[in-house]
Parts: sequence; C-alpha cells; structure tokens
Amino acid sequence: MSQQVLGRPYAVEEAVSAVARALGSPPSLAALHDISWPVHDAESQRGAALLAESRLSAEPPERLLADHHRLVVGDPGRPPVAPTAPPAAAAPSLAALLARVPGAASPGPGDLVAALQAYAALLADPGADAGTRHALVHEHLLTWGARCLSRVQLGAQTFCYQGVATLGLGVLRHAAQEDAA
Repeated sequence: MSQQVLGRPYAVEEAVSAVARALGSPPSLAALHDISWPVHDAESQRGAALLAESRLSAEPPERLLADHHRLVVGDPGRPPVAPTAPPAAAAPSLAALLARVPGAASPGPGDLVAALQAYAALLADPGADAGTRHALVHEHLLTWGARCLSRVQLGAQTFCYQGVATLGLGVLRHAAQEDAA
C-alpha cells in the first residue's frame, strides 16, 4: 500500500505526537483537529473522517474520558482493552532505547505513549541515530505498539478513539516504509 505524505517537513512528527497525546490522556478535540494529518493512504483518510465525525457529532468530553479510561487505563477488576505497556520481554529493550533518545520522556519502563514520543523526537532530529530509530520502529512500534492501536481501533466506543487509532496505525505504516527506504 503506497502512502502519500503531504505538508511541512515535520508534519509526521506532529501527527505522531498528537496520537501519543491522545493515548496518554483524554484528547482535546480541538487539538486533534488542528493537526494536518500528513499520511494520505485510504485508511488514514478514514481515520481523519472518523475524527471529523467525532467533531460533527459533538461527542461529549465525559464520553471521551470514559472511552479512554476503558481502553487504556482499566479498573482494578477489569484490565484495559488495549494495554499500552510493552510485553515483559520487550520492556528492558524499550527502556534502553528511550534512554538513548534526547528529548524523549524521562527514562523508565516506558509504554506506547513514551515510544511514540521518542519516535517523534527522533523525527525532529536530523542527526538522530538511524539504528535507534530502526530498533524503535521494528522492535516496538510495529509489534506490540501496532497490536495496542489495533485493540483501541476495534474496542473504541467513540469516533474519536477509532480515528486516533486508525491514524496511529497509518503513521506506523508510514514509519515502516520510511525506515525501509
């Protein structure tokens, strides 16, 4: 599937950051709609349409908060639908990668939000280590990260989170293609 990327040079970085912010805390719809989504394959366009539908249907903030909580936070008796933590075997590798990324979240165990923020930081730095970016994309984002976003996409009860997940998957496909080039 080919993808067309439009916009400013840092548009992909901004899109990755927007997805990370939306997964990290309930999104501000205005902030999501301010992003010019740079990846224009069919599925990414569907994700942008889902965000537009969220705005047009005026999904209430309480509903977004409940969906976010159910999807990525969970409750003591009910785990999240889409846990953002890496599998136990991948956690040490992710922590080591995050420690090597200037501008990434503080070193620690890390999760999908931290991995996406680190990827955005690597995109913003033209001198970033290509090996670190390759490892982050292929060992984390395209494996358990894509699984998490797929679970969000399938389990979301709001147009907003369906769109965020769909756009996130589009950005990951773009990352795989860019890294292969």
